[in-house]
Amino acid sequence: MRRALARLPILSLALTGLTALSTGCGFNEIGDECSTNTQCGTGRICDRTSKGGYCTVPDCEADSCPENSVCVEFTNGQSWCMGLCDEGECRDGYVCDEDNGPAPFCRERRSAQ
Repeated sequence: MRRALARLPILSLALTGLTALSTGCGFNEIGDECSTNTQCGTGRICDRTSKGGYCTVPDCEADSCPENSVCVEFTNGQSWCMGLCDEGECRDGYVCDEDNGPAPFCRERRSAQ
């Protein structure tokens, strides 16, 4: 009986952790800054080639991206879920691209050449 009671707090903590994971609590949204894949959540990656990292989903198809994101196919044939935006609503170093996708999305600001 004592062993069963001793395990009760551990079981409670495990269930709380599973509930948090199932609701996505604590994971970054598509387009958010990141440094590891785990920060972005299941099925998402951290694109560390983008300034400050960029939570995304590679190889997406139309209407397959999480809420508040859009699938954008780039000229190199790759497709990525990109964070949706309105004018000026992107994080530092990013701009709202209204011309190159099915909806406005945040992309890294390109340097003038």
